[in-house]
Amino acid sequence: MPFYSFDSGAIINGRRDIFIPDTFAAVWTRIEGMIATAQVRAVDEVKREVVKKDDDAARWAKAQRGLFVPLVADIQVATKQVLAAHPRLLGIGGGPRNGADPFVIALALARGGTVVTQETPRNITKPRIPDVCDAMGVRWLTLPQFVAEQGWKFS
Repeated sequence: MPFYSFDSGAIINGRRDIFIPDTFAAVWTRIEGMIATAQVRAVDEVKREVVKKDDDAARWAKAQRGLFVPLVADIQVATKQVLAAHPRLLGIGGGPRNGADPFVIALALARGGTVVTQETPRNITKPRIPDVCDAMGVRWLTLPQFVAEQGWKFS
């Protein structure tokens, strides 16, 4: 069964800009189904980012029992691998960065899954999630690509 590690942008931008719940409720219902079967997860650090604002994304995230996982041993080990290979992901020598990024990648790495993010590749000197995923052999998709991969059709 495929496994997906969601980044905060997939949730925040997904609900605000891409698959607005009033129009695309079925997308979110199906994602909730995948949360229920443990195919979609996000690390606790993603929750901290999503709930910073009191908006639809925060309310939805808080309601999703089982979506967020703690940084257990296998994720911690994978995080060390990610940061050892790509310390600039946290902005070391490159400015402030997103604190959840290494954990999002580590969750996918530890569980043999795919990252779902709205970030786009930049370059390895100022890496974003897709850059590090590509370098480490971790598959990644945008939220629309994730929906397409599921084969979901809406009319």
